[in-house]
Amino acid sequence: MNDKALAHAHAQGPSSEPSAKGEPSPLTDARCAAPSRYFPADLVVSRTVSGDVASRFADDSWNMSHMSTDGTSTQTLVFYKCGEPEVSELALLIRQQQKALMWLHMDTGKVRAWVTLQYTNFALTQWCARAENQGTDLFTLLSDPQAVSEHLQELNKTYLTLTSPAIQTLWRHRAQLGARMDMQVRELRQAVVRESSSREESRQTPLIPSRVYLAVLVALDRDMDRIEAELDKVLAGYATERTVSRETPAGLTPTQRIAHRAKHLKGVKGVAQAMVAQGYDPKAVRSLEWFILDRINQYQMTLMLTVVAYTGMRRSEVLILTLEDCLGEFEFLGSTHYEVQGATHKLNQGVKREAGWVTSHQGVRAIRLAQRIGRVIALHHETAARKGQQALLFASTDNPYRKKSSRSFDHHITAARARLCPEIDAQDMAELDRLELGRGWAKDGIEVGQRWPLAMHQLRRSLAVYGHRSGMVSLPALKAQLQHITQEMGAYYARNFSAAINLVFDQKHIAHEWEAAKAESSYFAYALGLLLADDELLGQGVTRMGEVVERRTRQETLNLFTQGKVAYRETVLGGCISTEACKTDPLEPIPYDCLESNCVNMVVLGKRLDTVIKSQKGAVAMLEKTEPGSVEHRLELRSLEVLLKAKSRLQRDKPKESV
Repeated sequence: MNDKALAHAHAQGPSSEPSAKGEPSPLTDARCAAPSRYFPADLVVSRTVSGDVASRFADDSWNMSHMSTDGTSTQTLVFYKCGEPEVSELALLIRQQQKALMWLHMDTGKVRAWVTLQYTNFALTQWCARAENQGTDLFTLLSDPQAVSEHLQELNKTYLTLTSPAIQTLWRHRAQLGARMDMQVRELRQAVVRESSSREESRQTPLIPSRVYLAVLVALDRDMDRIEAELDKVLAGYATERTVSRETPAGLTPTQRIAHRAKHLKGVKGVAQAMVAQGYDPKAVRSLEWFILDRINQYQMTLMLTVVAYTGMRRSEVLILTLEDCLGEFEFLGSTHYEVQGATHKLNQGVKREAGWVTSHQGVRAIRLAQRIGRVIALHHETAARKGQQALLFASTDNPYRKKSSRSFDHHITAARARLCPEIDAQDMAELDRLELGRGWAKDGIEVGQRWPLAMHQLRRSLAVYGHRSGMVSLPALKAQLQHITQEMGAYYARNFSAAINLVFDQKHIAHEWEAAKAESSYFAYALGLLLADDELLGQGVTRMGEVVERRTRQETLNLFTQGKVAYRETVLGGCISTEACKTDPLEPIPYDCLESNCVNMVVLGKRLDTVIKSQKGAVAMLEKTEPGSVEHRLELRSLEVLLKAKSRLQRDKPKESV
């Protein structure tokens, strides 16, 4: 490493400061402590949420807990063959290269979420193994287009996708890392694209069939009735179990501790009898302590699923809801509405930011029950919160500041399927086939006679599809509710909505909460989609909207939306300003009929139209190659012609002044 690069490494700001005492970080693997040829051994690569040093470059693994959703859960980057007693000099070099590449990938590039960094490191570990097997170093292997092409086939789709940005990082810092200066990055990335395009497309999360979906919602309500009936006694049992656990003598082996707690817990008057009433079998192999903790985890899983079902939150978002201040109220049109207040990592390059989700009475009920559980867990936890920690709504039963482990989550959602999900019948399969004909549903564990394999993301997508299909939920409302960056993603979640069963929701369903805010949602869709759009605005709707709202204040414009005199709903291509139901009622996301007729209500964003045209050209080219002259080819070609003609006409008639 030359002096200039070394000076650059020392000048990385706070992340490269030595410790206050100037001492090196303790290492568990002496071979990992070998002097680095890329960065100083004491370079700080991660810190705790309170700012203390967590890991240095020379450590055999890097503690990345500060990137966890709660800021404290263990998250670790482990490198190639670290911890192995005997490794070759080549393996040592490869490990140092992996560390150097990962450090630059996470420190000097764009901010990436923890899961992305973790799986990038996994992918690089596989490349490290291939490099050593080939008798070459990691940088040499990743710089050779032919060698990369040969090994790409052995990677799964995730590792394949993440290899390309890792190669880009290597190319960008090739001088600093001593990699080949003539590295052919374009050829390398093309090799990844070729292999990726040859793979089967990633499949969308299955939509829950309407019968199953309604059965699950009913079962969640029924399970909450059970929780309310049992909760006081189970929480009392949990409080007793925590007390017995604290009073267990020190110095016992794990087996002795379990036996001691089980004996004394059964000896507490009334606890065992109360749990027998909840289903505990004193003759069972499992202990009374296990029964109490398992029952609380069952409750938490039901309540998490209910919150997701009535908000559309992601799993990662619901797991980090805080115990307090997670439920807000607001008044709108004379009624009280509720909002789940939390955070998301999705919209800000992996960095947590505040977010909110409107919910219904079912979601409110679930959160309040979860708060009763969470407060008892927090009350009986003796260790004080560390700096930056907050008690979680759906915390581990052992620690109110720690989210549930993946193992616990997977176990209890599997158990929840047996309680909540009906068996799949032929009618359900026929409904699925109408949505995605030809999909191998068995690969997703979906077969007649089996229970529906419920997952949280299915509830999210099903809420979007059935809510939009009902006609009560606009795409702008979905965009806000599901915390998506673009309207296209909202459309993606509502894809196939026209083929889905039109469910008639009861008056307390969340769809009505969304409907209540439709005018406000329409206004903000207009404000964000047009007033703040960094794009070319096309179509007659742009001029018509400008004539209506010109010289009006923001409040006056909002009043027009509330009174129904002005409307704006977002579409895949831009928007529609019609205050009446669409006479075309297109069955496809792309409003070809509106484009062809040059609808007076149509608003088109230039970049979106270009994106759709580019995608359509690709579809036509593929069909021309594989099925020339087929019905599908002719239909897709016809759609492309409509798009191209519409673009030409819209450009010609472009308004002189945009809204």
